[in-house]
Amino acid sequence: MYTMRTLLLLTAVAGTNAQATVAPQSTGFNSSFALSRAQIEKASLSEDMAASLNTVVNFDRSQLTNGGPREDAFYTLPPLSPNAAGPPPPGTLLRAQRFTDPAPFAIPPNTALSRILYTTTNTNGTVVPASAFVLWPFEARRFPGPGSGGHSAGEGAPTVLWTHGTSGFFASAAPSAHRALWYADAAPFTLAQAGYVVVGPDYAGLGVSESWDGSAVRHEYLVSSASARDALNALRATREAFAGLLGPRFVAMGHSQGGGVAWGVAEALASDEFADLIPGYLGTIAASPTTDAFSGVPEFILPWVGMMLDTIFPGFELSQWLTPLGVARTELLGEIDGGIAESQQLYLTGEAVVREDYWDTWYADAYAELANAGRKPFRGPLLVVQGTADVYIPYDITSATVQDTCEANPENDLEYLVVNGTQHVPTLHATRQTWLQWIEDRFEGRPLAKPGCVRSDLESFLPVEHYQSTGKSFPQWAGAPEYSYELPLGL
Repeated sequence: MYTMRTLLLLTAVAGTNAQATVAPQSTGFNSSFALSRAQIEKASLSEDMAASLNTVVNFDRSQLTNGGPREDAFYTLPPLSPNAAGPPPPGTLLRAQRFTDPAPFAIPPNTALSRILYTTTNTNGTVVPASAFVLWPFEARRFPGPGSGGHSAGEGAPTVLWTHGTSGFFASAAPSAHRALWYADAAPFTLAQAGYVVVGPDYAGLGVSESWDGSAVRHEYLVSSASARDALNALRATREAFAGLLGPRFVAMGHSQGGGVAWGVAEALASDEFADLIPGYLGTIAASPTTDAFSGVPEFILPWVGMMLDTIFPGFELSQWLTPLGVARTELLGEIDGGIAESQQLYLTGEAVVREDYWDTWYADAYAELANAGRKPFRGPLLVVQGTADVYIPYDITSATVQDTCEANPENDLEYLVVNGTQHVPTLHATRQTWLQWIEDRFEGRPLAKPGCVRSDLESFLPVEHYQSTGKSFPQWAGAPEYSYELPLGL
């Protein structure tokens, strides 16, 4: 009998009479990265810290498909037309990979994957390239079309525009290059298996890192309006790439950074910039949304924002927010394409990486004013989901933003769902039935159960302390593409 302890995998031998064979599973990572002595000394890392950082980097790189965007030819930017006066307008399709080989990915059985390159704009309005994934259901849901009186089988599949939470800050952090598309069954897998086409933008700067003129495309971290344009332009380009397969109607949904982005989508659709998409828009779910850029852990937020802030405010220097140690470690983070786990090793050491007077600069207020979602006009309905035990997006911050937004938009529909005792990503798992039903109701054309600006509360069925509070599993790459992941027979 096979068990998880056997470290054996089954692989099928190609042929009509395929036979199962066994092969040992590698218990190591498919990466051999090691910090140089110069990097260790420059960042003032102890030997234990360096060893931990090496382990984290190697694991993260093992989660990349095809070596990640820096090695995957898909992310190479197609040249502009020789007669082009400049980049094409935002929302233009640049490349479509209609069939993305699923072998290096850990997507669910009977889902299919595509990827696209397209154009979008950054905060200052410059047209830049970006990437996105499209996750396809095996059986698409069918809903009555508006005024059709029946099922709209010819309309195309219903779409969810999925905006992901913080995956990182550099090219390799693109969810379209991650074996599990970064969020796995927390949302995108669940949505596809429920019958929706999932369009997932990477956001500008993640995936495609260089523009046509050779300039770097920087990820404008937490600027909800910029990433919202990335998302809506990805939807435009996906419709161009797969004409007839996507219906005109869609719901936007995101979590954490992506919760703020999804909220930003609702705000963008309150203007006429995306007038072509408004007729099909059905509503937004913003889960654990970022609505106050500096309410999180300063040792994380200040380096993450500061790395790219000079692209928005040219006079900014990282040393205005960070200590010399913080600057050195942030430079190292860039050299290794580090993400959240690498940041934990570099910044949460008890050493001073953030200057105590960082708030004295005007950049923090200016950036917060630019970046934060909420407190603006939006196109509803909007469902905001927040766990009370979330340490990354504080409950009181979201509550204040919801209250202010409702006061500024008294005629609009915003339901604030408060989930007792849940943490950051697990809030998505706890509310799965609720948001799947909410999405279904929008496509079915049912009236809102709770119109206006209202609050709802969700309590756990059992005492909350009886529940597993956080997730502990992630896909472990097993070796060559023909091998399964973790479980015999790929179950």
